[in-house]
Amino acid sequence: MLRSTKLLFAVSILVWGFPSISNAAITKYGVTVSECDFDYENEKFCTDDRLKSYANVLKTGEANFDGDKILYLFETNETGFVGQKPYRLVVIDTSTKTVHPFGYALSPASDSYGNPVAVNKAGAIVEFDFNIRSDRFCFSGNIDAYRMSDNYEQGKPFCFKFDKTERELVREYY
Repeated sequence: MLRSTKLLFAVSILVWGFPSISNAAITKYGVTVSECDFDYENEKFCTDDRLKSYANVLKTGEANFDGDKILYLFETNETGFVGQKPYRLVVIDTSTKTVHPFGYALSPASDSYGNPVAVNKAGAIVEFDFNIRSDRFCFSGNIDAYRMSDNYEQGKPFCFKFDKTERELVREYY
């Protein structure tokens, strides 16, 4: 009886501890991902396929953001809001080979009724603005996130700066 009680206690501690380690940093294929997922979303940044793609981008890509980082945008496999497959992005630090996922899904601009909205004079419904000489990333389109969604209705891009202390893109508010 005492042995089974100890076993049950050990198993309950192990199961109880899983949530705290399920989002721990993962290192594989020569890259480390700082965060595997975010609360209330389906996107997983630490799948084997994603880790391989980050390693490949790091190996074949050149820095395109904030001096020595790669801003890697990809269309997700997860279904986004209003039945779309949104874009996701990660910032890959080429010096540390660390991948920092971005907490928002990004989709083409639409109004509150779901109608496409042009974000520039060429009529595009999505636009990304970033470069190697800046730590700023701007996006014209919709932001899709749990309790943080915003439609592109004001005619201004959503901008973020890479916070070197927090190692993440932090939203700038005007």
